[in-house]
Amino acid sequence: MELTIKQTPVFNWNFDALNNPDIRFLINQGGSRSSKTYSLCQMVIVYCLTNPGKMVSIIRKTFPTLRGTVMRDFFEVMNDLELYDERSHHKTEQIYNFPNGSQVEFFGADNGQKLRGRKRDILWVNEANEITFEEFTQLNMRTTEKLIFDFNPSENFHWLYDLISRPESILIHSTYRDNPFLGEAQVKEIENLIMYDESYYKIYALGEKGSGKTTIYTHWKYYEHLPEVKETFYGFDPGFNHPSSLVEVNIIDNTAYVKEIIYKSGLTVSDLIREMDELGISKSKDIICDTARPEIIEDLRRKGYNAKNAIKNVKEGIDSVKSTEVFIQKESLNILKEIAAYKWKSNGDLVLDEPVKVYDDAMDAMRYAIHYWKSKNKRSDASQFRIRY
Repeated sequence: MELTIKQTPVFNWNFDALNNPDIRFLINQGGSRSSKTYSLCQMVIVYCLTNPGKMVSIIRKTFPTLRGTVMRDFFEVMNDLELYDERSHHKTEQIYNFPNGSQVEFFGADNGQKLRGRKRDILWVNEANEITFEEFTQLNMRTTEKLIFDFNPSENFHWLYDLISRPESILIHSTYRDNPFLGEAQVKEIENLIMYDESYYKIYALGEKGSGKTTIYTHWKYYEHLPEVKETFYGFDPGFNHPSSLVEVNIIDNTAYVKEIIYKSGLTVSDLIREMDELGISKSKDIICDTARPEIIEDLRRKGYNAKNAIKNVKEGIDSVKSTEVFIQKESLNILKEIAAYKWKSNGDLVLDEPVKVYDDAMDAMRYAIHYWKSKNKRSDASQFRIRY
């Protein structure tokens, strides 16, 4: 059987490294749209087709984020190449079986049983800067041939940078310029990042380290099961070309559990309200809304929703979030994507008290809800102060 693929240089660089016996660690550092994920999917497929009886593990920090990103891309490539056979896809175990006995399995690094489970020949860790050094150590011990990593260099200090310096490692650096299949509009979108922030441009356009200490939220964690909550608020940031983002924030003491409810572009107000009705959004809970679109707030109120104006002081709102213990639901992929990329503007080495205003729709919605709740509690506490004289 002959297979023809349309590849970028990123595929060729990785394929050469995969076949170099002196290299164990293939480390892909790159910007957005560099084709590194798509190219690595192609390479894994070619490896499995040409090496019978091999096991390849593709992982990310959590399985829901893996399922919504690389796993989706992998099967898209399989379909594009007309190779996918649903009978070979064991969806319960998340394993795909090739006709020659090779297998690809998908799991999250937070699955301790699989992390310390059986060996594999090839490991690919997507967004490798999400996993800890201990998790890397466990995976490394159970991989017999090669380990492949991809990441955006959004952190200045990470165990990956030490791994890059080892003699058995190769650094494969790629940017959008290495992807000849990008359209003009996509290229323009990436190049326009320079207008928002120099550090953001370096990370997501050039695939280089940005300025240190620019990540705004570093204290958040994942959650899978929601405990019993005391209060629930919604944060809403409307959009059209940008996504409309509705997030649910459940409060227990000083802890916020954040969940993605709606994250879609192209929604009219009637579309939005129809989706909210279908999802059963409570009309008794406060929905804290961006005040830039007062007509949407009024429409929500007319439909019986308890829409309230957000407090728009951004810095105070960020401080409210930073002073709250925050858990993000594991399947809230767009919130997870945004919170990892949400950064302060910088000018050279100077970090400014202003966030980069790009890819921040869910971050705004989350901030509206948490800051409203914090401010409400402060007012409530203040109202209880009494003095007699």
